[in-house]
Amino acid sequence: MKILMVRHAHSVGNEMKIIDSSAAKFDLGLSEKGKEQAQELIPKLNKYKIDAFIVSSLKRTIDTITPFLETISNPAVTINDLTLERDAGEFIGKPLVEMKEYLEKEKVDRVSFKPKNGESILEVYQRAKKFLEFLKSEFANKNVLICGHKNFLMCLKILIENKDIKDYYSFEPIKNNEIFELEA
Repeated sequence: MKILMVRHAHSVGNEMKIIDSSAAKFDLGLSEKGKEQAQELIPKLNKYKIDAFIVSSLKRTIDTITPFLETISNPAVTINDLTLERDAGEFIGKPLVEMKEYLEKEKVDRVSFKPKNGESILEVYQRAKKFLEFLKSEFANKNVLICGHKNFLMCLKILIENKDIKDYYSFEPIKNNEIFELEA
């Protein structure tokens, strides 16, 4: 199975430098820059044969892939919330720097750290495992595009590439609108 992973385009939350996470209250969609990036995806994705599209239920992923979907007939689209961004719990809506400063101050393991009412990177990794099982059972021998979120896509990439999740923060983060091609 060929997997194309696309991180959502630049969002309003990215622009505000806040943790928008998976909370509906902060599901603000794409920034103007993100809307331009979504258009830029069209020629990039046109070179691939894609059998199915999977997105999270969040506006920023749907808004990223919709311009491309509008150029093809009858796209097979699945909304799957296993692909949601990490739930940052008590840090949702706060400046990105606040969580980083907290982790540095408390000297906690960033991979296993679970914010109050949120989830750890390890828990996102477990979701990625469930999602990969779903992909293999439902889309074997297909070319699948996943439009998702940084933390989830990073965990899925680490899983597929057989890397150690403990090294999560040593890998280069996936940028907005970036495309990765993997085999699973």
